[in-house]
Amino acid sequence: MAIKTWDLVPNFKYEIASMPGGENIMKCFQCSTCTVGCPISELVSTYNPRKIIQMSLLGMRNEVLESEEIWLCAVCQTCSERCPQDVKISDLMGAIRRIAEKEAHKGNIKLKAVRPIFEEAFMHQLEKYGRLYEMGLSMEYYKKAHGGLISGMLAMQKDYQKLGMRLFKKGKMGPKSMLPPKIKRIGEVKKIFKELGD
Repeated sequence: MAIKTWDLVPNFKYEIASMPGGENIMKCFQCSTCTVGCPISELVSTYNPRKIIQMSLLGMRNEVLESEEIWLCAVCQTCSERCPQDVKISDLMGAIRRIAEKEAHKGNIKLKAVRPIFEEAFMHQLEKYGRLYEMGLSMEYYKKAHGGLISGMLAMQKDYQKLGMRLFKKGKMGPKSMLPPKIKRIGEVKKIFKELGD
């Protein structure tokens, strides 16, 4: 990847450092301990937390924020436990993801990863019902991830073809699971979401 110096945003590292979880980004001295111990990097060869941090320090703002790799972190904290500089990489990735989400909401960047769509659908279900409603989560996620209701339903049907029957046989899926369950004090959950804001 060629670095275009005129596209660099030198203050990007300070922007990350101002976010909760991103405070220690400038402590990183690129030892690669985070990447070597990361279980995700063993599964996805392109995932390299050290590289994401280096790109952030250089000011490659758009490349980092539009990268699908910032969404791969499983937040297992292995990197944070092993980091000799106490960078807290999992928290740092969270700070970068929050900046990416804000920029995407403003229309400044386009997110390629589907994880933010899933997380948003998950939070909508919690806010609406006070607990997870799997059917609602699936409907909302597939609709947004595949660009429409029909295309989303077709993709969901394809993905759930075998899984759905297994769930049905185990009694985990059926007419009862089609109805959204609500908790008794849903008003308190809504208050929490209202307090947290976006």
